[in-house]
Amino acid sequence: MPGPSPVRPKVEACPLCGGRELRWIVTVGPHPVVRCQACGLQFTNPQPADAELAAIYGPDYILPLRGPEGEALISRSKRATADRYLDLLAATGAPASGRLLEVGCGQGDFLRQASQRGFDVTGVEYSPFACQRARHTLGGKGRVIQGEIDAVASEAGTYDICALCDVIEHVRDPAAFLRSAFALLRPGGVVFVVTPSIDSWSARLLGRRWMEFKEEHLFYYRPATIERQLTLAGFTDCSLHRGVKLLSLEYVAAHFEKYPIPGLTGGLRLLRALSPAALRQKLFPLVASGLVAVARKPATN
Repeated sequence: MPGPSPVRPKVEACPLCGGRELRWIVTVGPHPVVRCQACGLQFTNPQPADAELAAIYGPDYILPLRGPEGEALISRSKRATADRYLDLLAATGAPASGRLLEVGCGQGDFLRQASQRGFDVTGVEYSPFACQRARHTLGGKGRVIQGEIDAVASEAGTYDICALCDVIEHVRDPAAFLRSAFALLRPGGVVFVVTPSIDSWSARLLGRRWMEFKEEHLFYYRPATIERQLTLAGFTDCSLHRGVKLLSLEYVAAHFEKYPIPGLTGGLRLLRALSPAALRQKLFPLVASGLVAVARKPATN
């Protein structure tokens, strides 16, 4: 059986607007990132090969902190962030119960918090390792399916909410991906998208050293381009929000050890070493680079 393809797919025109004037922005590892001069979408071109992505998404991909204490701190951060996301969904008028699907569910912390609020949850996750962790996190509640979004294609029109947290920037074809999400939702259902924004303060401050420039990130949005992407998929009533996460100094320092930035990584390492454990593990609301978009599938008359 053949392994992952070694071919790097070339994008000839902007996947969002069809523009062909593409300007180089930065090179991430061996991969150039370009900007469409017509609409402003940024994307990797050519994209990494399947074999390159498979090497990135291994068992160590999710966890920057080791050991039970580190894993517990990550879960506490992700669950607190999930609660904030669920509060935001409620504030936008999203259904307060029903069927919730998360594509790219990772270790299942968002699903766990949604389940505790009464949702019937389903997670889809590419990594078998993460699926195993997510099932453990859910403790027998809900479902976790290994695969991609088409793994639940037969359940079209049955979900009230589709959550896409830090996933759309990883997919090869965001337009097709969002069309699939659209099909899975009931009329009036809500899609919830979290993604890094090239208009964020961190992107503007760090420029080509921005921590979100990663080999596995294939697309980089700003408010205008994510709204356009959602509209083209059929969604309406799009609202945009700051991507607030609850993070600890311990977690942030570990992130920048894995994705080092000269000066910043060393500074965080020193700050971590000088800080007491209670401060290192305290969760703080932080808007670093995230953008949240909430949109609806039109209700039928």
